[in-house]
Formats: sequence, structure tokens, C-alpha cells
Amino acid sequence: MKSPKGVDPVSNAIPDFRSAKWSWACRHLIEEGAVHAYCLQHETSGPRPGDVALVRVERVGYHCHIETAYERRLRLYNGDRLACVFGNRYATDVYEGRAVGLDELHLLTESGVVGTVISRHRSVGRPTALSFLGYLADSSARRVNLIELRFRPSSSPCLATDVAVVVGTGMSTGKTTVVRKILRALVSRGVPVAGCKLTGTASPRDLREMHSTGALLTTDFSDYGFPSTYGLSVDELMQLFDCMLDTCSRKEPRLLVMEVADGFLQRETQMLLGSTEFRRRVRGIILAGPCSGSLVCAADYIQRAGFEIWAVSGLLTNSPLYMQEFANCSPIPVVPSRSDGDWADVIMPRIAPQKPEEGRWETMVEADH
Repeated sequence: MKSPKGVDPVSNAIPDFRSAKWSWACRHLIEEGAVHAYCLQHETSGPRPGDVALVRVERVGYHCHIETAYERRLRLYNGDRLACVFGNRYATDVYEGRAVGLDELHLLTESGVVGTVISRHRSVGRPTALSFLGYLADSSARRVNLIELRFRPSSSPCLATDVAVVVGTGMSTGKTTVVRKILRALVSRGVPVAGCKLTGTASPRDLREMHSTGALLTTDFSDYGFPSTYGLSVDELMQLFDCMLDTCSRKEPRLLVMEVADGFLQRETQMLLGSTEFRRRVRGIILAGPCSGSLVCAADYIQRAGFEIWAVSGLLTNSPLYMQEFANCSPIPVVPSRSDGDWADVIMPRIAPQKPEEGRWETMVEADH
């Protein structure tokens, strides 16, 4: 049987996970004491998204740091051993990567998602190359998979909480800034809110940005074991949506602000926008984009899909001319991404008022009737 690159089929030594740099994507295993598990030295079957592995850095490339489970950003060196998770990545301005095999491995993100780069943006350097040392296994010698370990679909989703979704025209358009600004604006007005990210590739940045606002709860797909959502089916996405909604609803927020990664033309975003169940659960959309043309196109597409757009923002608002161009074409409010107070004025009239006597939130439809 052929051994994966980097594994000595004769050696009886077991790579030690405890001395490795544990990536942020594997942070929940640190909490659960998995560092005392062992590595399947001679396992050669292909990876699945969510499988945890020990890898060795063979050549430092584009990603020259690793975000660790202890929220430290450490520089990488050739020969470093990393505890990482196999996953896919969709990033139009960086890499497309897939968990397809063991022979040619790359670091897809600084957070510790590994796979094989399929394509890359021309401005991005070659990926950091890795070799496979083995999978993490439990005490029964079963491969540890984060999705199997942490994802439990909800049997009865809670639909009582209002949900606003931030969607972009593409990657790096200002979505996370918009989410952060909305959360902080509402928290500053004393409104209980929660924040989450439904799709994307595991990264601590977005969670840290949301957490810093003072929201009741912040979470993303990686808390449920998913290294990324690229490649999931629409049913899996909606199961994940319902899990997040249930988790956040326990804190009784007045609004859940949810970020969807990448752009409205990305595969998973397209499936969500075309889903009747998604449309039924979402009260409104906030669009982020870099220019007037992209936002006019995206707004038309999303409105035709049956969603109400509450506002547009993002990098567009760095340019007064772009803002004016969009205003000339659409009545949708334009909110500067740097503003806090304006967001509260836009969002609060659209979300459900509280019924003090019942201690719950009624929908605006119910209030109107």
C-alpha cells in the first residue's frame, strides 16, 4: 500500500499532536482535550471535509502565518507541524481549494484549513506546501471529523427571531464592516442583537469583529464543525441556518444579523437566494458592494428573487460619486459604512417591537394587522 508523502511506512513513531501548532480551525478540540488522542500513522484513504490531520510545512508560501487555537498569530517555518482540518475554499481574490487527496497539500487559510489549490488569483503567490503525517483519531482508532463531532441538525427550528442578511456583490466588498456597524449601532441604542456568519471559510476575524460590538451572541459555521461551506447542498445550508437561528434565539435577540460570504453569484449564495425556506426566514437584505454598477445589478437580482432590500453600503460609500450614481438609479437608502447612528435609524423601524406583556417579539406583519 502506498504511503502518503511525508509518512515513513517503516517507522513505528507516532507524530505527537501535543507539540504541534494547533490551528484556530481546530480550537474546539483543544477545549475537549483531543490533544491526548493519537495519529493514524499509516492511514492512506482520501480526506473528507472536517477530517483533522497533522501536517508538516515543506515550503512557506503565500500564507506565512498560522492563527492558533489560542488566538495567536504565529510565523511559519519549514518543518513546523500543524494540526489542521481538511476543507474546501472559495475565494475569488485568493484561492479555490478542494479536499481531494493527500499527495499535494496546501495551506488554504491562515486559520488552518488545508486542501489542494485548484486555481488562484494572478496577484497571489504560490501556496504554502504541506506534507501529510496522519489523521487525528479517537480512542477507538476512528478518524476525528469535526462536522460529525459538532453538527446536530435542528428538529424544530425557531422562526420567532427576525433575521437580516448582509449580502455582497463579491468578496472583500465591506460586508463584515457593515455587520459590525449594524450590531454596534443597535447595541448602542439598547437593542438586544446577535450576529452570525452562515457561509464562508473558517477565519477568526469576522467572529472577533462581531464579538467586539457587545452583541448577545456571535457564532459562525465553524462552531458547528464546518471548515467551510463551499460544496454544501442547499438542504445542508438550511439545516445550518436553523441551528444558528436556534442557538441565537435562546438569547432572545430582537434581531439576528447574518453575513453570507462572497457574492450574490457565488454557488451557495445563489442556492440560498433561490430557496423558498430561506426567503421565508429572512426579513430583509442589506447589500454591500464596491461600486454603483455592481450594486444596481445585485439589487435588481435580489429583488426579483423576492427579497426586500433595506439598504446598500460597503466600499461604494467611500466614493460620493458612486453613491450619487446609485441614488440616481434606485430609491434604496445608501448608508455610509463608517456610520453608526444612521444604521440604527434605518434598521429599527423595520424590526419587530416587543410585547412587554408577553416578553416576546411580534412581527411587523402582525403589528400592521
